Amino acid sequence: MMRKAISLQRPLALRQFWLQSYTVLITTTGQAPLALNVRPIALLLGLTLGVGGLGLWIGVLTYRNSQLTQRTQTLTHTASQVLADLDKIGAEIEDLKSRAGLSSRGLDQDPGTDQTPLPPQGGVSRPVTPELIFALGQRKLSGLDGVISNSIKPSLDATLKSEAKRLAAFPNGQPLAGKLEVSSEFGLRPSPFETGDYEIHEGMDLAGPVGEPVLATADGMVAEASYDSGYGYHVKIKHDSSYTTLYGHLSQLSVTSGRRINRGEVVGYLGSTGRSSGPHLHYGIYRKGEAVNPRYYLHLNSSS
Repeated sequence: MMRKAISLQRPLALRQFWLQSYTVLITTTGQAPLALNVRPIALLLGLTLGVGGLGLWIGVLTYRNSQLTQRTQTLTHTASQVLADLDKIGAEIEDLKSRAGLSSRGLDQDPGTDQTPLPPQGGVSRPVTPELIFALGQRKLSGLDGVISNSIKPSLDATLKSEAKRLAAFPNGQPLAGKLEVSSEFGLRPSPFETGDYEIHEGMDLAGPVGEPVLATADGMVAEASYDSGYGYHVKIKHDSSYTTLYGHLSQLSVTSGRRINRGEVVGYLGSTGRSSGPHLHYGIYRKGEAVNPRYYLHLNSSS
């Protein structure tokens, strides 16, 4: 019975130790002692809360650092992608410069310097901040804008105007509105007057009613608007390119020699004047003085 009483008293004594208040005297020579009342349970709780709070704060800092690292990586990736896109735009601008007849020079170079290949190099990689990459991108963008505004636009405008003028002078329009009805092809053919002979036809005959408007197939200058026994009333247009077009057997002329004319303007009206077996338009194209097949300029299907 005595042993059991002792075993029950030990937990009770331990509890009293933690809950009981103790006085701690701190003495210094020549000074009055300092008394502190301390409870062991309060010290234990304070220590536990302190360690737990420190751990929680460390956890918060670690999470924030992880977020900042991820944000920095995202910004770096985005900035790098912007630089890559600017490089692609720069390559397209170089193509435009070449088309505009401008000399090719790196966009990052200062004027008057030559672009030379980088020498062999290496070393330890140093991380680059997204701010530095964005600054480089802004510099590239400013350079691109300057090249486009000061060099490419003026030269490209002049080139495009020249190209537009050349295209306008290319005879790929239709001399008659609507669907074209071919009555005689270009090249070798039997005589249309049943003589049994063959002849070279330097154009294409397009059938239609008398009085149908005949249209210029490209911009140019009227070189001739007159009458002869072969093509009757006819018009020749000299284009700014190396082409000349002929419109023959007209019933009436509506232009005079020396006049500038645009594609689609009326040069005369379909008829059967001159050496003709019936109403039609003789349409001829000459390239550098040589007759060529109009079929390829009219985008017609190949003849059978």
